[in-house]
Amino acid sequence: MDDEQVIAAWRSSPPTVAAVLVSHDGAPWLPKVLASLAGLSHAPTAWHAVDVSSTDGSAELLRRSFGGERITYAPSGTGFGQAVRLGLAELPRTDWIWLLHDDLTVTPGTLAGLLDEATASDDVAIVGPKIREWPSLRRLLEVGLTLSGTASRETGLETGEPDAGQHDWAEDVLAVNTAGMLVRRDIWDELGGLDPELPLFADDLDLGWRANRAGYRVRTAPGAVVFHAEASRRRVRERSAGDPPHHERRRAEMFTVLANVSRRRFAWQYVRLFFGSLLRFVTQLVGRYPEGAADELLALRSIYLHPGRLKNARRWRQSTSRRQHEDIAHLFPPWWQPYQHGWDGLVETVRAMVRPETTETVGRRTFAPDPEDGEELEVEEGPSIWRRRPWLTATVLLLVAAVLAARPLTPGLSGGALLPTPPTTGGWWDLVLRGAQDIGLPSLALAPPYVLLLGLGAVPVWFAPELLVWVLLLLAPVLAGLTAHRLARLVSSQRPARILFAVSYALVVAAGGAIDQGRIGTVLGLVVAPILVNVALQLVTVPHWQTALRLGIWVAVGAAFAPLLLPMTIAVLAIVLVARRGHEELRTLALHVGAALGVAAVLLGPWLAQRALNPVRVWWDAGLATAADTSLPSAVLGGWDGAGSAPGWMGVSIVVLGVLALVPALTRAEVRWAWAIGLVGLAVAVLGHLVTYGTPSGELGITPSLALPAGLFLGAMLGAALLASEELEFLPRRLAAAVVAVALVFPVAAGVHWLVRGSSDPLTNASNEIVPAYLAERDGSTLVVRGSLDAGVRYTVVRGSGPVLGEEAMIRPSDTAEDVRAAVDRLLSSPSDEDVQVLLDAGITAVYLPDADDRLASRVDAAPSMQPAGSESPTSRVWTVQGDADDPARDAPWWRVGLGAVQTLVWLLALVLTAPVRRRPEPEPYVDEADDGTDSVVLA
Repeated sequence: MDDEQVIAAWRSSPPTVAAVLVSHDGAPWLPKVLASLAGLSHAPTAWHAVDVSSTDGSAELLRRSFGGERITYAPSGTGFGQAVRLGLAELPRTDWIWLLHDDLTVTPGTLAGLLDEATASDDVAIVGPKIREWPSLRRLLEVGLTLSGTASRETGLETGEPDAGQHDWAEDVLAVNTAGMLVRRDIWDELGGLDPELPLFADDLDLGWRANRAGYRVRTAPGAVVFHAEASRRRVRERSAGDPPHHERRRAEMFTVLANVSRRRFAWQYVRLFFGSLLRFVTQLVGRYPEGAADELLALRSIYLHPGRLKNARRWRQSTSRRQHEDIAHLFPPWWQPYQHGWDGLVETVRAMVRPETTETVGRRTFAPDPEDGEELEVEEGPSIWRRRPWLTATVLLLVAAVLAARPLTPGLSGGALLPTPPTTGGWWDLVLRGAQDIGLPSLALAPPYVLLLGLGAVPVWFAPELLVWVLLLLAPVLAGLTAHRLARLVSSQRPARILFAVSYALVVAAGGAIDQGRIGTVLGLVVAPILVNVALQLVTVPHWQTALRLGIWVAVGAAFAPLLLPMTIAVLAIVLVARRGHEELRTLALHVGAALGVAAVLLGPWLAQRALNPVRVWWDAGLATAADTSLPSAVLGGWDGAGSAPGWMGVSIVVLGVLALVPALTRAEVRWAWAIGLVGLAVAVLGHLVTYGTPSGELGITPSLALPAGLFLGAMLGAALLASEELEFLPRRLAAAVVAVALVFPVAAGVHWLVRGSSDPLTNASNEIVPAYLAERDGSTLVVRGSLDAGVRYTVVRGSGPVLGEEAMIRPSDTAEDVRAAVDRLLSSPSDEDVQVLLDAGITAVYLPDADDRLASRVDAAPSMQPAGSESPTSRVWTVQGDADDPARDAPWWRVGLGAVQTLVWLLALVLTAPVRRRPEPEPYVDEADDGTDSVVLA
């Protein structure tokens, strides 16, 4: 039967239709809505309006159009489904029910188009129109709906997708929107109408799902077009007493999934939504949307603390279900779609980090806002994305260069100052929360705060924490470029100068040699430094408690990896306060600066006190305390001695730029501040050349690396040049070209050096295992003995395969260490059972001689309770210690765990409090430029 016969069939004997319009504070839209209803080519048989406690004159508009006898007034808090029931109670029984919103306009053929599809087959129960956005009139909102397994409403449309006829065919769907929904009255009664448990959101999805399970079809009718403002969903409708809470939308979607899912899939879905909601809660906190996170948690509580409601809902739905889930599975989105959304969100996050400076277009094709002929307009091809977004291009090039420079190295790095990572992230959390039993001999030393930060950052890669270290170390120039560019955007309007500054600073990090030497603390200190300057500048400009809190957190993050950043930051802030003496806001600024430093002190915790007792250890960055080979002239000029560092002459051009930046008078005041920061870095570099430090384990006379203060000095000189670049356009062309040529010397030379040399020795992928793998897998520690009786014996105690990143700061002399040292001395001369027991009490269950001296091995053989074991090398020997080994963990006091837990909670709280948040959009007055002033339309 063709379309003309179908239309003729129902028009010859039109079915009866009852229209129910529900309104709640809809005065901004009702004049247009009522006018459009009056222009229908085929009108409903009967009308009725329900006003839900409107306070904006909506009831009066309805009374003028419908007449007082066709209006029902509902109390505050009445849901949409209940309002429809009140309207139907006042209407005669009809074949179909047409549901209308107060923010929905129709076209003359809307109802006729719905009936065309509704009467095409006897098993059609629900029909919905094609919905476009109002007031744009061109963008598609919905052509049918579905619901994902993660309880997410899906339309299958791209955001902002215009209507070009691409969805103009009727099809079966899971559900259609209640805005313009046409429902068979007998099926409405059979299904019980809209669920009262869903007063506003997801009621359409629930009804469509139940209709499909009952054996009926839900269809779209693209020939019927409506325009919907989505006032409730977009929160542009003023809220009033009795309105559902903000978390109702999420609760309704989750409730709909759990109430309708099949019995076989219910248990899986119940667990999946619970843990998925917790994950969404965490990601929304991290994504700086605490209100959305609160909604997720409240929705979770509302459902899972009231299982009786869910049980009753499922029992009610089972009474009308006739089809299995497999029969309607094609109506749901693919299983991978929620994960695609997650990937898209990650892409958007990365894009936000890159911060493109040009407006991003949706695509190469657009449409006229309201074309008379409906034809699309082609946008003329513009420049490529790489030319439109130069900073994105620069970032990609930096990333490619970093990957090429790291070509010999893969995750699993060690060497130089870098220790291997633990097998899983749980190893770092053990150091934070327990620690005493994990570093060979028992120790109550607290884990350095950077271990907590690494533990937090490595949670997503729990079973491969080496990936995090690989990214932080080898891709550090890219990260430094991003933080430098963010700072440059705050202080300069010159795009080319900003990009050159960021790239040059990134190459300062790459050229200093800290990456090759495994100095992860120095590298991350250089990455964080531009953030510190950025936040401090914001605090000085507009003092605010949240900015002070953010500054304190970033100071703590930087100092956790590179303690030297703390005194340098204090020095710069002191200079700022002295320079602003006499200003009215000095007291306020001083209080905020003090608060920021107080926050940093709290976050760094007892570790800060440990370093304060021996201030010279402020030069000890994260990782092993390895001596550096640095000359002062080289550091001042920007060259760094040691593996991977660039030649000293490369940095001369940066110092020259910093001096030249003092010449322009208009920018000299700002340039002086850059020089102040640079001189602090230079002074610290000079001081570092004169000192040595030691570690708690007993190593002394370690010369510190100057890469951090020297890098900050050069970064400040680059900043001075950036500030002075505002005057570059006023210079003669040849002079300006000469300055630019000087500015390009360092990035070109350092970039070539970085790419040609790459990242290598002493950083390596070679195994750093001290003991064989079969010993590392045993419970307990291993005593590793080296040397000979003639040349002297030295020993270490390791747990597992050896120390991991973070343990180097926890190794210190203790009573246990002294007892073990004395027991080992006696074991190699006149051993006794008591000496063996000392080893067992310290958790030592094996003895390993990597290069076994015959006389030394015979002494160990003679010791009681020493059982020879197999060895993987003919030159090594292994013994296991027989007896009951003690567990050092049981000697750890309760406060050790409590202190680690409190420190973790303090960090999490600070990160949540300081994160910039996204707020819910505030309701805005509705403006329709096409409004013709109509405020009363009589509906026949």
